[in-house]
Amino acid sequence: MNQIRRLEAPFAVGVVARMTGLSVHVLRSWERRHGAVQPQRTPRGSRRYTEADITRLRLLGAAVSHGHPISALAPLSNASISALLEPHGHTPELPFDEVLSAIARLDAREVERLLAFQLFVRGPRDFARNFVLPLLVEIGVRWQSGRLSIVAEHMATFLAGSLLGGALRAVPLQERRRPILFTTPTGERHEFGVLVAALVATSAGANAVYLGAELPASEAVRAAAQLNARAIAVGVVALDPADTASYLHALRDGLDRSVAIWVGGAASQRVEPLPGGVTLADDLDELEDCVRDLSTRDAVEPPAQR
Repeated sequence: MNQIRRLEAPFAVGVVARMTGLSVHVLRSWERRHGAVQPQRTPRGSRRYTEADITRLRLLGAAVSHGHPISALAPLSNASISALLEPHGHTPELPFDEVLSAIARLDAREVERLLAFQLFVRGPRDFARNFVLPLLVEIGVRWQSGRLSIVAEHMATFLAGSLLGGALRAVPLQERRRPILFTTPTGERHEFGVLVAALVATSAGANAVYLGAELPASEAVRAAAQLNARAIAVGVVALDPADTASYLHALRDGLDRSVAIWVGGAASQRVEPLPGGVTLADDLDELEDCVRDLSTRDAVEPPAQR
């Protein structure tokens, strides 16, 4: 039952903050003090939100912006909050409505232009974390609810992935640091999240090397040895937990113990228990913490070269 509940609430608090425009502090305060929403919890205590939670939080945020106190709004239904907003002619807008409109029209050139502009003005880290990632979450939500075609979803994912790949290649290499490798296991074709993770990791000082999706464990082990890798980050979105655990065991058995293994993504919480020597980094903040922790440890005691 716990596993089913986690699948129904896939959105982490940081993603929800970016999708609603509300800070993480506000989200936690509205939950704790007012019961505005009741997010589910992972076994480690992390909040996870549903699409319905996000819809309600957008309504609440819009109503608060028009002067209504959250203490009065929290007991109300969504319909009642929408009624309060009607005199203002206000519909909660997403920060990327223009891009979503172009995606729905299958206007690839306009989508690419708008995404490239956001990359230029935001820089790679902010673009990946605070624009593209929540945008792709919203695209997935709209596709699942039938509001967006699968063709539009595929087009948007391809264009966003191409831009992120180019941005990652443009980041100057941290040649004095051992690389951190990013991949997905065999059978996991969803590579967007791990590509975002690779780009975000560079902002924390990582020498990130993206190996592509569906890399067999034996090849990941071989690449780690050849490149003298410091860590391997594995992304899982839809892969069966048993297959993920088997892959992680194969990595741990084949790698030198000095090579860290991290796993993240929507399906990472479903792997229980994690194999020994594997760290769960189920959001981008935790990934950045892992990168910085390695950098701190290596500065004190550089790992031996293999």
